[in-house]
Amino acid sequence: DCVLENLIGDDMLKVPALLAEPDLMLHLYGKAESRAGRKMGHFTRLVRPK
Repeated sequence: DCVLENLIGDDMLKVPALLAEPDLMLHLYGKAESRAGRKMGHFTRLVRPK
């Protein structure tokens, strides 16, 4: 299973920490400017069965 979360505005500040997670794929949309409410990318996290 996986979980998708959008990166919106200041969520971009989380990117360095997200890059350190082994089961996470980061997808950035290449937008130059981050603004409140602007979708900047998303990440997909693999969720291991319990």
